[in-house]
Amino acid sequence: MKAYDLIKKIEFEVTTQELISLMKDGNRQVELTLNGKQTDDVGYLTWDKEHWTTIDANRFMRCYSLEGKSLMESTAHNIYDLQNDFHPELALKIEIN
Repeated sequence: MKAYDLIKKIEFEVTTQELISLMKDGNRQVELTLNGKQTDDVGYLTWDKEHWTTIDANRFMRCYSLEGKSLMESTAHNIYDLQNDFHPELALKIEIN
């Protein structure tokens, strides 16, 4: 997958595990621009961009935005949740802050 580093202004190839390591070890935020709007299973939340960051070595937070507007909602995930919830391979664009 290709990712763009907004700080270093470079594009490079990354794997899902490397993105997780950047969050854990490099204290970086990963932003995933999705290929269209996503809605949760109850129809409460709709978003088109995810902002992933780490709380500590094993806990992560996902914030959401829709059409350029940040949403108030966020979700917490442990390191094991990422296998089910963190899918950069499905993103239209990956940016690293």
